[in-house]
Amino acid sequence: MDKDYIWEAEYGRRNHLREILKELVRKQQAEALQMVALCVNNIPYNLELYIVVSYDRPQKEDIEEMQELFEGGGLLYRQDLTMIELLKEMGNRRFDSYTVLDEASVDVIFDGAFAFAEIGDLEKKGYIMKPLGKQSPVFISHSSKDKNEVEKLLPYLNGSGLPVWFDKYSIHIGESIVEGVQNGIESAESVIFWITRNFLLSKWCKYEMRSFVRKLIEDEILIISILDEDIAISDLPLFMQDVKALYRKEKNYEELAKEILPVMKQYVTSRINKREGMV
Repeated sequence: MDKDYIWEAEYGRRNHLREILKELVRKQQAEALQMVALCVNNIPYNLELYIVVSYDRPQKEDIEEMQELFEGGGLLYRQDLTMIELLKEMGNRRFDSYTVLDEASVDVIFDGAFAFAEIGDLEKKGYIMKPLGKQSPVFISHSSKDKNEVEKLLPYLNGSGLPVWFDKYSIHIGESIVEGVQNGIESAESVIFWITRNFLLSKWCKYEMRSFVRKLIEDEILIISILDEDIAISDLPLFMQDVKALYRKEKNYEELAKEILPVMKQYVTSRINKREGMV
């Protein structure tokens, strides 16, 4: 049975993907790996990059190897997208598609498919790509067992201009996990708790809850809790029971984002205005 995997990559930071794709093509069995393709959106203000990997009767180790390579490269697995949707958008002139035939074709595609330069190349020429002002990320507190579910919410937050602190992407290889989490907590002015049974049993999550409740008392940060259906308010620690919670229920990720984003944007705006002395 055919299997398609769609991965979202960052258009402006893509050069490291060359070696990842070459390694995938080099290692994987030709009879299982049917296609590797890039879908590139070069439309200004809507730059996008997706990588599609299709298999025919893949072995378990093929899938695990692909996931390890792509997750290590910072790609986001988009379970909510299908090949049919991408093909439809190609017909709408949203994407150009490029098929990877072998290792050599990877460089040919990356050298010619993109209308706009890599961010790293612009930075080397002296262009400043960092945003003005101090942007404090939204910390996503979650159990590692729920990571695949939580990261489906990230594109909606990023797409609305909210920077996110998410351990998988915010702690780099070689960095201390403990120090990384501590720095993430200190820099964040808001937090989303993704509360499941796994979350409530996690020592790490309990530590993060206590840290953010302290920040709530000291600095009036914003806390939003998203609860699984089987979690009752009474299941939460006493100091969390007064925090307004949102139940997932049957909501999809876009619906969750629509409820969260107005509150977060209003809060972020008020914090910026307060720092600049406008209120």
